[in-house]
Parts: sequence; C-alpha cells; structure tokens
Amino acid sequence: MQFSDGQLRVVLRLTAPIEQYASRIAEAHSLGYGPGGHTDIWGVEFQRESQNVWKETLPSLFQRQVADSYERCARFMGSVSPDQSVAGDWENVAGYLSAVAVAINKDPGCAELEVPSDSLDIGHMPEVIHYERLAELVHPDAVERLRSAAAAVARFCRFNLSIAPDEIQLAFLQGLASGEKHADLAERLGYSQRHFQRILADMWDQFGVENTIQGLSYAVAQGWIAVPRYVRYK
Repeated sequence: MQFSDGQLRVVLRLTAPIEQYASRIAEAHSLGYGPGGHTDIWGVEFQRESQNVWKETLPSLFQRQVADSYERCARFMGSVSPDQSVAGDWENVAGYLSAVAVAINKDPGCAELEVPSDSLDIGHMPEVIHYERLAELVHPDAVERLRSAAAAVARFCRFNLSIAPDEIQLAFLQGLASGEKHADLAERLGYSQRHFQRILADMWDQFGVENTIQGLSYAVAQGWIAVPRYVRYK
C-alpha cells in the first residue's frame, strides 16, 4: 500500500520517540535497575503501572494529549496494511500506542481533561520520566521487543518518506559535519542562534532523530553529506 508523506510523518514522529523510550529503559536495566517481571508490555496491567510512573513527573494535560495522539495514530495504523516485511512490527507498535492511550484515558485525573484543538507534536520522550522505575517493572526481553518493533517501523517510514534536506538544511548539515560550532555556523549563514536552534530542532524532527550525532549519521546513510570527521558537537 502507498502511504502519503503526511501519514508516514505522523507515524514516524510517534514511533521514533518510542524507540528512544525503550532504549532509555534498557539503559536503566544496564545500570542495575530491575529487571521487572512484566513480559507483556502491551498488557493493561503493565500500562496502568507505567502510567503511574508517568504521573509522578508529567502533567496530566500532557498525558491526555499523548493519549489523544497515540489513539489517532493507532487507529490509522490499524486501518492500513504496510509491506509484509514490517507488518508484524507495525501491528505491535499500533497495539502499544493503543494500550498506552487506554491506560491514560482510564485515569480519572486525565480522562476528564479537554484536549486542545492543536495536536501534540511529541518529537522525543521527556527526560524527566523515571526510567529506573519503569526498568523495575518490565523485563528486558519485553523492552527489546518494543524497541525492535519501533525501530523497524521508523526505518520503514524513513525509507518511504521524501525527506531530503532543502538548500538551507543541507548547508547546516555540511557545516556540522565539518566541525563548525553552532554559534559560528549560525553567524556564517546569517541566522540568530535562536533561529538556528529552531531550524535544527525542526530538521531532527523531520528526519525522526533525536540529536546532532543521530542526524549526521542519518544524513551520511542517505548520501546527503560525506562521512564527518570526529568532532565534539557544541
């Protein structure tokens, strides 16, 4: 089935953060937290317990917006059939999105909140979540299944998206790959540092990556820029 760029962008912008989410729980496992006993990361019991962890640091309105965005995306993903090579992972991600939405919407503190008309652009998972607490709930195998499924769907979306950088974005990528500091690159290209950071953030969201290192790696893999030399990113 053919997907529009808009549809793929919606899935990518939710799926890439889920991969990050699972990776951070896995990192907490590697640091000695847990492991927990839950093996069904799509199950209602686990989602309710994980939502209790979210509640410790995330505002109720944010969670309600997450639920709305996840529910919409899960509904779309359930209505289409992607390539057979990614069908199982696609179904797993859709099921995870739906399970999270159900858990949040059943929480009295979230269910009655009105969702703003503008949709939530998640982009990344918040750092303030207690990933060590989540690691104590869930088994590493379940985390890896979620991470692997999200990564496969994200790759599928990126492969089928027309997201080549425009002239300005390409100049940014080339400058970063050559080792220019953010402040120097912004000045050379005629942007304020604030505007420069906004363009960078939008570009990483567009590519479905989290930071400069991931963005440059993705740009190299796509053949947009040459392999960057080792630099310290500022």
